[in-house]
Amino acid sequence: MELAADSARLAELLSYTGPVTVESFLEPLDRILVAVRDLGAHGGLMFQVHPDADTREAGRHLSEAADRFFNEFRVNDEVYRRLRSLAIEREDAETRLGVERLLREMRRSGAELSPREREEIVQIENRLDQTTNEFSANIASADRGVVVSSPDALRGLPPDYIASHGPGPDGKIRITTRYPDLFPVMGFADDGELRRRLLFEFMNVAYPENLPVLERLLADRRELAHRLGYADYARFALEDKMAGRPEVVSAFLDRVAGLLKRPSKVELARFLARKQRSEPGATELEDWDGRLWPPGYYAIKIRQEEYGVDLRRLREYLPYGAVRDGLFSLCRELFQLEFVPAPGVEVWHPTVEAFDVRRNGVPVGRCFFDLVPRPGKFNHAAHFDIRTGTARGALPQGALVCNFFDGKTPAREARMEYSQVVTFFHEFGHLIHHLLSGDRRWLYTSMGFVEWDFIEAPSQLFEEWARDPATLERFARNPETGESLPAPLVARLKEAEAVGRASAFLRQVALAVVSLEVHLRDPVGLDPSRLQREAYERCVDVTLNPEYHPIASFGHLTGYSAFYYTYLWSAVIARDLLTPFYAKGSLTDPDTAGRYAAEVLAPGGSRPAGELVRRFLGREYSFEAFERWVLAGAKPS
Repeated sequence: MELAADSARLAELLSYTGPVTVESFLEPLDRILVAVRDLGAHGGLMFQVHPDADTREAGRHLSEAADRFFNEFRVNDEVYRRLRSLAIEREDAETRLGVERLLREMRRSGAELSPREREEIVQIENRLDQTTNEFSANIASADRGVVVSSPDALRGLPPDYIASHGPGPDGKIRITTRYPDLFPVMGFADDGELRRRLLFEFMNVAYPENLPVLERLLADRRELAHRLGYADYARFALEDKMAGRPEVVSAFLDRVAGLLKRPSKVELARFLARKQRSEPGATELEDWDGRLWPPGYYAIKIRQEEYGVDLRRLREYLPYGAVRDGLFSLCRELFQLEFVPAPGVEVWHPTVEAFDVRRNGVPVGRCFFDLVPRPGKFNHAAHFDIRTGTARGALPQGALVCNFFDGKTPAREARMEYSQVVTFFHEFGHLIHHLLSGDRRWLYTSMGFVEWDFIEAPSQLFEEWARDPATLERFARNPETGESLPAPLVARLKEAEAVGRASAFLRQVALAVVSLEVHLRDPVGLDPSRLQREAYERCVDVTLNPEYHPIASFGHLTGYSAFYYTYLWSAVIARDLLTPFYAKGSLTDPDTAGRYAAEVLAPGGSRPAGELVRRFLGREYSFEAFERWVLAGAKPS
């Protein structure tokens, strides 16, 4: 295994007895770290996406082996001693920051502790890596769904959805909890009983098997934090983020909740009023009506009836190939990036697409699109790093892993939900960030080491191009008729999309509170499902059905641990980062786009996130742009 060679290279480096300099020690050390990180990233991707179970398991082993390497490396006192002896005062700012970050990570990981304490910490870290993978694997392998006996149960759903969900050999129709099945049902199915049944299954994905796994995960995280001198894992996890402390996060979440609670109630009352027009005797909005699923069934009804936006009809204008090519065209205009098919590149599944990426004719990286769900595959949407780009010439590689359409539908015929287009743009924002920052000098100044509560801001900003009428005109076209998405409809779409936004973000507050508090509390005797119910009652003012256990499939508890608040924190920053574009009157203003790429994306993690924002805005970021945007759709019926 190549990891053994990297371990040997590290041992050889530490056997060197000459002067410790940037050239003699830091540069070869960085090459080793990049190589191990890339091996682990490749293994982690295969663990999440490969169709063959044995290959997935091999990927898991490779990922965990890389994690074990880093767990041992971070407490290596000899490496730590030599890094501290480096004379970096006269080095460039990026080098100083990279060394400072590496030293801080090693110090936080226990490099200054005794040999026995360091050994015990490594053991805990290794267990945690295995447990988080087990938690993720249980979610990916879950096979929950409902069966209906008649196509009549699918009334209200788009025709192409109905056509792709025909009866099986037994005459029954199976609807799964995977996103391409789930989202259309929750948004369009007129059969409330179908929505109720499918939501129940979705709220219990990976239950009960993940509850004992989560118990072990939380116990080991707390033990690790205590051994490292922290009161709880949340304080350890937040120390190197923009927020810094749990108290800052709690105050932030309280501020957002205070902003959203009243508008959310207005929205839910509006949805109930719409329900009562169909069901005059209705007295409450059910979970499956949109109370727990914003925007939900009645929000979509309002979008259709009051704004003239039929999301089912929008699918006609959003064939996948046109959306993808329109996105490529946008990136060519904004960032001079060219995406060229790479048909000879080996991929892990026939539906995966590969593209080489060039900027002004110069290669800058490669990307893969894996957008079709299948058994055992990661069931959410994410950008996965595959290779770290470096100033030494290695080009970055990344993969967009989503679950948009049925694998039985040829890509040229596949239609996208508008919400899927927004998700596609979001994950593409991560990819662009990865590609444009792919020439940093050090691993610890690459994009992967920017503060994690900033990491979502560029991708959330990139979503806005999916809401921009001028951008949609590029690709939103019915391939059968050639008709473009009508401009008035695009304008109404942007307004309609705000319906339910306050409720959706309030749900994010609840999830962020769960993520934080489950790592603040003592796991002994803790009931995570009850904690989640309490968070929903406090934040969303709804009572979560005690038979729901969504925490068992809360996949962000592995990678994000206590800092799921990242999405809200980044959203506030992203809305303010958009203000220079709006000041110019165009999201495609070339000067603003070029400055954004240069000041925010290209530096990767070579500057603190706050500095990136200040350089682009010329000031500290503020809350006002987010407040105006998130409240745009909250108005009485």
